[in-house]
Amino acid sequence: MIKNRFAELFDRLSRNLAVRAHYTMDDYQWWLDHNPVYLHSGAVERIQLQDRLTQDGTNDLFRANYWIERPGDSSRHGERHIVVKFCKYFVSPGPNRLHRLNMIISSFEDEIRINNLIRATNIEGVVQSLGGGVAGRLPYLKMELIKGCSLDKMFHTDLTTGERISRIAQIAYLANTISQLHYYQIVHKDLKPKNLLLCQDPTHINNHKILICDFGYAQAKLRESITEYGGQMTPVYSAPEQAVMGENLSYSVDYFSFGVIMHEYLTGKSLLPKAGEIFAEDNFRITERYLEYVRTGRENVFEDKRFPEIHDWIDQLTTFDSIERMQKSENLFNIAHKLRERVNALGYRDVNTDFLWNQLREYRGEKRQ
Repeated sequence: MIKNRFAELFDRLSRNLAVRAHYTMDDYQWWLDHNPVYLHSGAVERIQLQDRLTQDGTNDLFRANYWIERPGDSSRHGERHIVVKFCKYFVSPGPNRLHRLNMIISSFEDEIRINNLIRATNIEGVVQSLGGGVAGRLPYLKMELIKGCSLDKMFHTDLTTGERISRIAQIAYLANTISQLHYYQIVHKDLKPKNLLLCQDPTHINNHKILICDFGYAQAKLRESITEYGGQMTPVYSAPEQAVMGENLSYSVDYFSFGVIMHEYLTGKSLLPKAGEIFAEDNFRITERYLEYVRTGRENVFEDKRFPEIHDWIDQLTTFDSIERMQKSENLFNIAHKLRERVNALGYRDVNTDFLWNQLREYRGEKRQ
């Protein structure tokens, strides 16, 4: 009994000492160096952080160098650049602080498990996980480094005809990826431009494709503790039911987000241009005024005679009521292949449409081209 009490006392003490609002890169590096991952035959996994990728938010991201050291061999094996995502070991002071901290860590561990599941299913259109670990008390996730930019850096209102067709092919590929995630019962719940990366690396297999990252919401147990605004909503991009339902959210939330993103990527204009302003005016809270605007304030300006269905799809995908949304909306897999057929008919093809065409042939049991 005495040993148990001492163990609990020292555990609480060590956790409280570890809770800090800000860890420096040197702090993280110290924990990585003193908690290496040992592999088969005595090999050791090494990670050297290089520079910070984020300055705020619920996690800390770093660009890093990764390699394997083998016993008696000074060479670096499998050396590559990666991204390391650390769970911030911090919660605000108050009642049940350590319990809340445990829930945040559990949520991050869920994210690691989901990334491992995605990796096992070979879903191509996501930023690939390289596994997770724990450096002392600090959980982390290793991910491939994608050269490119987040989708919000690509919004333009003056797209040429060729640029729009190219983007429609990319949107088709994204729709298919979301559909594949749903097939494996993974709902992202936080699709937004900053969580979508446009790969711009000619040496990467997914060059010129939109890749999904950050699955922190997918199974989060304590979303109010890990989100930027104190809730699980990302204004403008999140479905309205996310403001009133903490659990049991369906695929419909990703449909809504996809519809908003599709409109903005193809027009350069927000589908709900006043949503952010209303959210700020209402003290960064989801209010009845905000929800009413989402219900009635859509400004769908997509017009293209070659793709008349896209305008209708945007309206259907962003229907306010979730049940009505799913009744009205085309299946995302169908959207992906209808768009592929349309751009191919216009004489356009690229890595996005080729992937979708080959995927369809595989489903039919035909040989891959």
